[in-house]
Amino acid sequence: MILPLLFLISLLLMPMTAAANDFSGYAELKGFAYTERSEGEPYGAGSGTLFSKWEHRPGEAQLTASLRAQWLTSPQDELSFDPADRKLRRSPLSLRDLWVRLPLAPSHDLEVGRFQLGWGQTDGYSPADSFLPRDLTDPFTDEKLPLWALRVSGQEESLRYQAVLVPVTTPWRLPPLGSRYAPIATGALPQGTVLREREDAPPLPGFAALRLLATRGDWDLGLWARTGVRPAPLLRFTLDPAQQVGPAPVVSVERRYAREDGIGIELSRVTGPYVLRAELAGLLSRDPELGDAVIGTVSAERGFGDGKLLVTLAANAIDPPVNRTLLFDRALLPALIAAWNQTEPWGDWKVVWTAGLERMDGVLKGEIGYNLTDTWKVTGGGDLPYGSENGALGALKKARRVYLALRRSW
Repeated sequence: MILPLLFLISLLLMPMTAAANDFSGYAELKGFAYTERSEGEPYGAGSGTLFSKWEHRPGEAQLTASLRAQWLTSPQDELSFDPADRKLRRSPLSLRDLWVRLPLAPSHDLEVGRFQLGWGQTDGYSPADSFLPRDLTDPFTDEKLPLWALRVSGQEESLRYQAVLVPVTTPWRLPPLGSRYAPIATGALPQGTVLREREDAPPLPGFAALRLLATRGDWDLGLWARTGVRPAPLLRFTLDPAQQVGPAPVVSVERRYAREDGIGIELSRVTGPYVLRAELAGLLSRDPELGDAVIGTVSAERGFGDGKLLVTLAANAIDPPVNRTLLFDRALLPALIAAWNQTEPWGDWKVVWTAGLERMDGVLKGEIGYNLTDTWKVTGGGDLPYGSENGALGALKKARRVYLALRRSW
Protein backbone atom coordinates (compact mmCIF):
# COMPACT_ATOMS: atom_id res chain seq x y z
CA MET A 1 0.00 0.00 0.00
CA ILE A 2 2.88 2.36 0.75
CA LEU A 3 4.72 1.87 -2.56
CA PRO A 4 1.77 2.87 -4.83
CA LEU A 5 1.16 5.92 -2.64
CA LEU A 6 4.82 7.02 -2.86
CA PHE A 7 4.81 6.43 -6.63
CA LEU A 8 1.74 8.62 -7.13
CA ILE A 9 3.13 11.39 -4.91
CA SER A 10 6.34 11.37 -7.01
CA LEU A 11 4.24 11.76 -10.18
CA LEU A 12 2.33 14.66 -8.63
CA LEU A 13 5.61 16.43 -7.85
CA MET A 14 7.38 15.61 -11.13
CA PRO A 15 7.90 18.71 -13.35
CA MET A 16 5.72 18.53 -16.48
CA THR A 17 4.26 20.97 -18.99
CA ALA A 18 0.58 21.48 -19.72
CA ALA A 19 1.04 20.92 -23.47
CA ALA A 20 -1.07 17.96 -24.49
CA ASN A 21 0.30 17.13 -27.97
CA ASP A 22 -0.23 13.37 -28.56
CA PHE A 23 0.23 12.42 -24.92
CA SER A 24 -2.06 13.34 -22.02
CA GLY A 25 -3.09 12.00 -18.66
CA TYR A 26 -3.31 12.68 -14.97
CA ALA A 27 -2.32 11.47 -11.51
CA GLU A 28 -4.88 11.73 -8.71
CA LEU A 29 -5.07 11.04 -4.99
CA LYS A 30 -8.54 10.79 -3.45
CA GLY A 31 -9.73 10.30 0.11
CA PHE A 32 -13.20 9.25 1.35
CA ALA A 33 -14.83 9.68 4.77
CA TYR A 34 -18.02 7.70 5.53
CA THR A 35 -20.73 8.58 8.02
CA GLU A 36 -20.70 5.10 9.53
CA ARG A 37 -18.71 1.92 9.59
CA SER A 38 -19.75 -1.13 7.66
CA GLU A 39 -18.83 -4.68 8.70
CA GLY A 40 -15.10 -5.07 8.10
CA GLU A 41 -14.86 -1.60 6.51
CA PRO A 42 -13.47 1.51 8.27
CA TYR A 43 -14.73 5.09 8.34
CA GLY A 44 -12.13 6.18 5.80
CA ALA A 45 -10.77 4.92 2.49
CA GLY A 46 -8.56 6.17 -0.31
CA SER A 47 -7.58 5.67 -3.90
CA GLY A 48 -4.79 6.61 -6.26
CA THR A 49 -5.14 6.74 -10.05
CA LEU A 50 -2.63 7.13 -12.86
CA PHE A 51 -4.15 7.55 -16.34
CA SER A 52 -2.18 7.95 -19.54
CA LYS A 53 -3.47 8.40 -23.13
CA TRP A 54 -1.65 8.53 -26.46
CA GLU A 55 -3.16 9.68 -29.77
CA HIS A 56 -1.63 9.86 -33.21
CA ARG A 57 -3.07 10.83 -36.61
CA PRO A 58 -1.06 9.46 -39.54
CA GLY A 59 -2.87 10.94 -42.54
CA GLU A 60 -6.65 10.48 -42.22
CA ALA A 61 -6.35 7.56 -39.81
CA GLN A 62 -6.32 7.82 -36.01
CA LEU A 63 -4.58 5.65 -33.43
CA THR A 64 -5.52 5.87 -29.74
CA ALA A 65 -4.28 3.94 -26.69
CA SER A 66 -4.82 4.56 -22.98
CA LEU A 67 -4.02 2.70 -19.78
CA ARG A 68 -5.24 3.22 -16.22
CA ALA A 69 -3.54 2.06 -13.04
CA GLN A 70 -5.69 2.39 -9.93
CA TRP A 71 -5.07 1.53 -6.30
CA LEU A 72 -7.99 1.22 -3.87
CA THR A 73 -7.81 0.69 -0.12
CA SER A 74 -11.33 -0.76 -0.09
CA PRO A 75 -12.37 -2.97 -1.77
CA GLN A 76 -8.82 -4.02 -2.55
CA ASP A 77 -8.18 -5.51 -5.98
CA GLU A 78 -5.98 -8.39 -7.09
CA LEU A 79 -3.47 -7.66 -9.83
CA SER A 80 -4.33 -9.74 -12.92
CA PHE A 81 -4.28 -9.49 -16.70
CA ASP A 82 -7.90 -8.98 -17.73
CA PRO A 83 -7.93 -7.02 -21.02
CA ALA A 84 -11.66 -7.72 -21.66
CA ASP A 85 -12.80 -7.00 -18.06
CA ARG A 86 -14.46 -10.42 -17.71
CA LYS A 87 -13.32 -11.26 -14.17
CA LEU A 88 -15.45 -10.83 -11.04
CA ARG A 89 -13.33 -7.96 -9.67
CA ARG A 90 -11.55 -4.99 -11.22
CA SER A 91 -7.87 -5.36 -11.96
CA PRO A 92 -5.64 -2.43 -10.84
CA LEU A 93 -4.39 -2.27 -14.45
CA SER A 94 -7.07 -1.52 -17.05
CA LEU A 95 -6.71 -1.09 -20.81
CA ARG A 96 -9.20 1.69 -21.61
CA ASP A 97 -8.46 2.37 -25.30
CA LEU A 98 -6.59 0.54 -28.04
CA TRP A 99 -8.24 1.31 -31.36
CA VAL A 100 -7.62 2.50 -34.87
CA ARG A 101 -10.01 4.44 -37.12
CA LEU A 102 -9.58 4.07 -40.86
CA PRO A 103 -11.47 6.01 -43.56
CA LEU A 104 -13.36 3.67 -45.91
CA ALA A 105 -14.72 6.44 -48.11
CA PRO A 106 -15.61 10.13 -47.69
CA SER A 107 -17.86 10.35 -44.56
CA HIS A 108 -17.54 6.59 -43.83
CA ASP A 109 -15.15 5.17 -41.18
CA LEU A 110 -14.13 1.81 -39.75
CA GLU A 111 -13.02 1.53 -36.11
CA VAL A 112 -11.44 -1.63 -34.74
CA GLY A 113 -10.14 -2.33 -31.26
CA ARG A 114 -11.14 -1.50 -27.71
CA PHE A 115 -13.17 1.65 -27.15
CA GLN A 116 -16.13 3.05 -25.23
CA LEU A 117 -19.58 3.08 -26.77
CA GLY A 118 -22.50 5.24 -25.69
CA TRP A 119 -25.70 6.17 -27.47
CA GLY A 120 -27.55 7.78 -24.55
CA GLN A 121 -27.12 10.89 -22.43
CA THR A 122 -24.27 10.64 -19.91
CA ASP A 123 -26.14 11.85 -16.83
CA GLY A 124 -29.57 10.60 -17.80
CA TYR A 125 -31.07 7.18 -18.48
CA SER A 126 -31.36 5.71 -21.96
CA PRO A 127 -32.69 2.24 -22.91
CA ALA A 128 -30.40 2.45 -25.95
CA ASP A 129 -27.46 1.99 -23.55
CA SER A 130 -28.99 -0.88 -21.57
CA PHE A 131 -26.82 -3.48 -23.33
CA LEU A 132 -23.57 -1.71 -22.43
CA PRO A 133 -21.44 -3.09 -19.56
CA ARG A 134 -20.90 -0.98 -16.46
CA ASP A 135 -18.47 -1.09 -13.57
CA LEU A 136 -20.29 -0.57 -10.26
CA THR A 137 -17.20 -1.21 -8.10
CA ASP A 138 -17.97 2.35 -7.00
CA PRO A 139 -21.75 2.58 -7.60
CA PHE A 140 -21.75 6.40 -7.37
CA THR A 141 -19.44 6.80 -10.38
CA ASP A 142 -21.38 4.34 -12.60
CA GLU A 143 -18.49 3.88 -15.01
CA LYS A 144 -19.02 2.44 -18.50
CA LEU A 145 -16.65 -0.37 -19.46
CA PRO A 146 -14.93 -0.25 -22.87
CA LEU A 147 -15.55 -3.01 -25.41
CA TRP A 148 -13.54 -4.97 -27.94
CA ALA A 149 -15.56 -4.22 -31.06
CA LEU A 150 -15.75 -3.33 -34.72
CA ARG A 151 -17.77 -0.27 -35.69
CA VAL A 152 -18.67 1.10 -39.12
CA SER A 153 -20.18 4.59 -39.14
CA GLY A 154 -20.96 7.20 -41.73
CA GLN A 155 -23.29 9.83 -43.10
CA GLU A 156 -25.07 10.45 -46.40
CA GLU A 157 -26.73 13.86 -46.44
CA SER A 158 -29.11 13.90 -43.43
CA LEU A 159 -28.90 10.12 -42.77
CA ARG A 160 -26.34 8.78 -40.29
CA TYR A 161 -25.66 5.21 -39.21
CA GLN A 162 -23.58 3.05 -36.86
CA ALA A 163 -23.17 -0.73 -37.09
CA VAL A 164 -21.41 -2.38 -34.14
CA LEU A 165 -20.19 -5.97 -33.70
CA VAL A 166 -18.94 -6.97 -30.24
CA PRO A 167 -17.49 -10.52 -30.41
CA VAL A 168 -16.80 -10.91 -26.66
CA THR A 169 -19.16 -10.36 -23.71
CA THR A 170 -17.89 -7.88 -21.14
CA PRO A 171 -20.16 -8.35 -18.10
CA TRP A 172 -21.28 -5.79 -15.58
CA ARG A 173 -18.91 -5.65 -12.62
CA LEU A 174 -20.66 -5.56 -9.25
CA PRO A 175 -19.21 -4.57 -5.87
CA PRO A 176 -18.76 -7.42 -3.35
CA LEU A 177 -22.17 -8.51 -2.07
CA GLY A 178 -22.52 -7.69 1.61
CA SER A 179 -20.20 -4.67 1.31
CA ARG A 180 -21.32 -1.04 1.85
CA TYR A 181 -21.30 -0.56 -1.95
CA ALA A 182 -23.60 -3.52 -2.74
CA PRO A 183 -26.90 -2.30 -4.24
CA ILE A 184 -28.71 -5.26 -2.61
CA ALA A 185 -29.55 -4.83 1.08
CA THR A 186 -28.66 -7.76 3.33
CA GLY A 187 -31.44 -7.03 5.81
CA ALA A 188 -33.62 -9.81 4.39
CA LEU A 189 -30.94 -12.42 5.20
CA PRO A 190 -30.37 -13.93 8.67
CA GLN A 191 -27.86 -12.03 10.82
CA GLY A 192 -24.27 -13.07 10.05
CA THR A 193 -25.04 -14.71 6.71
CA VAL A 194 -21.86 -15.31 4.70
CA LEU A 195 -22.14 -14.70 0.94
CA ARG A 196 -19.60 -16.55 -1.22
CA GLU A 197 -19.42 -15.32 -4.80
CA ARG A 198 -18.13 -17.74 -7.43
CA GLU A 199 -15.81 -16.69 -10.24
CA ASP A 200 -18.05 -17.83 -13.11
CA ALA A 201 -17.02 -17.68 -16.76
CA PRO A 202 -19.37 -15.37 -18.76
CA PRO A 203 -20.45 -16.64 -22.20
CA LEU A 204 -18.07 -15.68 -25.00
CA PRO A 205 -20.39 -14.11 -27.66
CA GLY A 206 -21.28 -10.44 -27.22
CA PHE A 207 -23.86 -8.58 -29.31
CA ALA A 208 -24.52 -6.88 -32.63
CA ALA A 209 -26.33 -3.54 -32.98
CA LEU A 210 -27.42 -1.12 -35.69
CA ARG A 211 -28.50 2.50 -35.27
CA LEU A 212 -29.96 4.82 -37.90
CA LEU A 213 -30.42 8.57 -37.39
CA ALA A 214 -31.99 11.20 -39.61
CA THR A 215 -32.35 14.98 -39.21
CA ARG A 216 -35.11 17.10 -40.71
CA GLY A 217 -35.33 20.71 -39.60
CA ASP A 218 -35.42 20.85 -35.79
CA TRP A 219 -36.29 17.15 -35.54
CA ASP A 220 -33.97 14.14 -35.06
CA LEU A 221 -35.37 10.62 -35.51
CA GLY A 222 -33.45 7.48 -34.54
CA LEU A 223 -34.05 3.73 -34.82
CA TRP A 224 -31.91 0.98 -33.34
CA ALA A 225 -31.93 -2.77 -32.93
CA ARG A 226 -29.59 -5.18 -31.23
CA THR A 227 -29.30 -8.89 -30.40
CA GLY A 228 -26.95 -10.81 -28.17
CA VAL A 229 -26.03 -11.54 -24.57
CA ARG A 230 -27.29 -9.17 -21.86
CA PRO A 231 -24.20 -8.07 -19.89
CA ALA A 232 -26.01 -7.52 -16.55
CA PRO A 233 -25.89 -10.84 -14.66
CA LEU A 234 -28.76 -12.79 -13.13
CA LEU A 235 -27.85 -13.96 -9.63
CA ARG A 236 -28.58 -17.44 -8.30
CA PHE A 237 -28.45 -17.94 -4.51
CA THR A 238 -28.02 -21.52 -3.21
CA LEU A 239 -27.68 -22.99 0.27
CA ASP A 240 -25.34 -26.01 0.11
CA PRO A 241 -25.74 -28.20 3.25
CA ALA A 242 -22.10 -29.32 2.93
CA GLN A 243 -20.91 -25.72 3.53
CA GLN A 244 -22.92 -25.17 6.73
CA VAL A 245 -20.13 -25.81 9.23
CA GLY A 246 -20.68 -22.84 11.60
CA PRO A 247 -23.52 -20.98 13.32
CA ALA A 248 -23.95 -18.52 10.41
CA PRO A 249 -25.56 -19.73 7.15
CA VAL A 250 -23.29 -19.80 4.07
CA VAL A 251 -24.97 -18.82 0.79
CA SER A 252 -23.28 -19.37 -2.59
CA VAL A 253 -23.90 -16.75 -5.30
CA GLU A 254 -23.52 -17.61 -8.97
CA ARG A 255 -23.84 -15.34 -12.01
CA ARG A 256 -25.48 -16.33 -15.27
CA TYR A 257 -26.35 -14.41 -18.43
CA ALA A 258 -29.41 -14.38 -20.68
CA ARG A 259 -29.84 -13.57 -24.36
CA GLU A 260 -31.95 -10.53 -25.11
CA ASP A 261 -33.16 -8.79 -28.24
CA GLY A 262 -34.14 -5.16 -28.39
CA ILE A 263 -35.59 -2.55 -30.71
CA GLY A 264 -35.99 1.12 -30.01
CA ILE A 265 -37.05 4.47 -31.38
CA GLU A 266 -35.89 7.93 -30.30
CA LEU A 267 -37.18 11.36 -31.19
CA SER A 268 -35.76 14.77 -30.30
CA ARG A 269 -36.52 18.39 -31.19
CA VAL A 270 -35.00 21.77 -30.46
CA THR A 271 -37.67 24.07 -28.99
CA GLY A 272 -36.35 27.49 -28.09
CA PRO A 273 -33.65 27.08 -25.44
CA TYR A 274 -34.65 23.44 -24.80
CA VAL A 275 -33.83 20.10 -26.41
CA LEU A 276 -36.73 17.68 -25.85
CA ARG A 277 -36.21 13.94 -26.25
CA ALA A 278 -38.33 10.81 -26.04
CA GLU A 279 -37.24 7.18 -26.29
CA LEU A 280 -39.18 3.91 -26.36
CA ALA A 281 -37.62 0.44 -26.39
CA GLY A 282 -38.93 -3.12 -26.40
CA LEU A 283 -36.57 -5.66 -24.80
CA LEU A 284 -37.42 -9.34 -25.36
CA SER A 285 -36.01 -12.42 -23.61
CA ARG A 286 -37.18 -16.00 -23.19
CA ASP A 287 -35.41 -16.25 -19.83
CA PRO A 288 -38.14 -16.66 -17.15
CA GLU A 289 -36.22 -14.58 -14.56
CA LEU A 290 -35.53 -11.70 -16.95
CA GLY A 291 -38.68 -11.53 -19.06
CA ASP A 292 -39.64 -8.69 -21.35
CA ALA A 293 -39.54 -4.95 -20.80
CA VAL A 294 -40.99 -1.85 -22.45
CA ILE A 295 -38.90 1.07 -21.26
CA GLY A 296 -39.72 4.66 -22.12
CA THR A 297 -37.98 7.93 -21.26
CA VAL A 298 -38.71 11.62 -21.73
CA SER A 299 -36.14 14.30 -21.06
CA ALA A 300 -35.60 18.04 -21.33
CA GLU A 301 -32.20 19.70 -21.65
CA ARG A 302 -31.32 23.38 -21.43
CA GLY A 303 -27.94 25.03 -21.76
CA PHE A 304 -26.74 27.74 -19.37
CA GLY A 305 -23.53 29.26 -20.73
CA ASP A 306 -20.90 26.54 -20.36
CA GLY A 307 -23.25 24.23 -18.53
CA LYS A 308 -26.52 22.38 -18.91
CA LEU A 309 -29.50 21.14 -16.94
CA LEU A 310 -30.89 17.74 -17.90
CA VAL A 311 -34.08 16.26 -16.42
CA THR A 312 -35.08 12.69 -17.34
CA LEU A 313 -38.09 10.57 -16.41
CA ALA A 314 -37.78 6.81 -17.11
CA ALA A 315 -40.19 3.90 -16.53
CA ASN A 316 -40.78 0.24 -17.41
CA ALA A 317 -44.34 -0.64 -18.47
CA ILE A 318 -43.90 -4.34 -17.57
CA ASP A 319 -43.35 -5.55 -14.02
CA PRO A 320 -40.28 -7.84 -13.91
CA PRO A 321 -40.83 -11.48 -12.88
CA VAL A 322 -38.30 -11.19 -10.01
CA ASN A 323 -37.40 -8.48 -7.50
CA ARG A 324 -36.33 -5.57 -9.75
CA THR A 325 -33.28 -4.94 -7.56
CA LEU A 326 -31.80 -8.18 -8.94
CA LEU A 327 -31.98 -6.88 -12.54
CA PHE A 328 -29.65 -3.87 -11.90
CA ASP A 329 -30.30 -1.79 -15.04
CA ARG A 330 -34.05 -1.86 -14.26
CA ALA A 331 -33.70 -1.72 -10.46
CA LEU A 332 -34.47 1.99 -10.14
CA LEU A 333 -37.41 2.27 -12.55
CA PRO A 334 -39.60 4.29 -12.49
CA ALA A 335 -37.05 7.02 -11.83
CA LEU A 336 -36.51 10.78 -12.04
CA ILE A 337 -32.98 12.04 -12.73
CA ALA A 338 -31.99 15.71 -12.64
CA ALA A 339 -28.38 16.73 -13.37
CA TRP A 340 -26.88 20.23 -13.60
CA ASN A 341 -23.27 20.61 -14.75
CA GLN A 342 -21.63 24.02 -14.97
CA THR A 343 -18.15 25.23 -15.96
CA GLU A 344 -16.97 28.45 -14.31
CA PRO A 345 -13.89 30.64 -14.86
CA TRP A 346 -12.44 29.21 -11.63
CA GLY A 347 -13.44 25.55 -12.11
CA ASP A 348 -16.70 23.61 -12.31
CA TRP A 349 -19.53 22.18 -10.25
CA LYS A 350 -22.38 19.71 -10.61
CA VAL A 351 -25.46 18.60 -8.71
CA VAL A 352 -27.27 15.33 -9.47
CA TRP A 353 -30.48 14.02 -7.92
CA THR A 354 -31.56 10.48 -8.77
CA ALA A 355 -34.86 9.28 -7.28
CA GLY A 356 -36.59 5.91 -7.49
CA LEU A 357 -40.32 6.64 -7.62
CA GLU A 358 -41.52 3.14 -6.69
CA ARG A 359 -39.66 2.74 -3.38
CA MET A 360 -38.94 6.44 -2.81
CA ASP A 361 -35.21 5.96 -2.47
CA GLY A 362 -32.50 7.93 -4.18
CA VAL A 363 -29.17 9.70 -3.97
CA LEU A 364 -28.11 13.35 -3.89
CA LYS A 365 -24.68 14.09 -5.32
CA GLY A 366 -22.73 17.33 -5.34
CA GLU A 367 -19.21 18.20 -6.47
CA ILE A 368 -17.08 21.36 -6.77
CA GLY A 369 -13.75 21.53 -8.59
CA TYR A 370 -11.31 24.44 -8.23
CA ASN A 371 -8.45 25.02 -10.68
CA LEU A 372 -5.37 25.87 -8.62
CA THR A 373 -3.33 26.30 -11.84
CA ASP A 374 -3.57 25.10 -15.45
CA THR A 375 -2.44 21.65 -14.34
CA TRP A 376 -3.46 21.35 -10.68
CA LYS A 377 -7.04 20.90 -9.50
CA VAL A 378 -8.67 20.15 -6.17
CA THR A 379 -12.15 18.60 -6.04
CA GLY A 380 -14.53 18.03 -3.16
CA GLY A 381 -17.97 16.52 -3.00
CA GLY A 382 -20.37 14.12 -1.38
CA ASP A 383 -22.84 11.30 -2.11
CA LEU A 384 -25.96 10.99 0.07
CA PRO A 385 -28.13 7.92 -0.58
CA TYR A 386 -31.45 7.89 1.26
CA GLY A 387 -34.82 6.16 1.46
CA SER A 388 -36.03 2.57 1.66
CA GLU A 389 -33.28 -0.05 1.96
CA ASN A 390 -35.39 -2.24 -0.35
CA GLY A 391 -34.43 0.11 -3.19
CA ALA A 392 -31.17 -0.06 -5.14
CA LEU A 393 -30.01 3.36 -3.88
CA GLY A 394 -31.52 3.19 -0.39
CA ALA A 395 -29.49 0.00 0.15
CA LEU A 396 -26.35 2.17 -0.06
CA LYS A 397 -27.06 4.14 3.14
CA LYS A 398 -23.89 2.81 4.79
CA ALA A 399 -21.91 4.32 1.90
CA ARG A 400 -22.87 7.97 2.62
CA ARG A 401 -19.61 9.83 2.17
CA VAL A 402 -17.67 13.00 1.44
CA TYR A 403 -14.45 13.05 -0.55
CA LEU A 404 -11.52 15.27 -1.46
CA ALA A 405 -9.23 14.77 -4.47
CA LEU A 406 -6.03 16.36 -5.75
CA ARG A 407 -5.25 15.93 -9.46
CA ARG A 408 -2.39 16.93 -11.69
CA SER A 409 -2.98 16.76 -15.44
CA TRP A 410 -0.56 16.86 -18.36
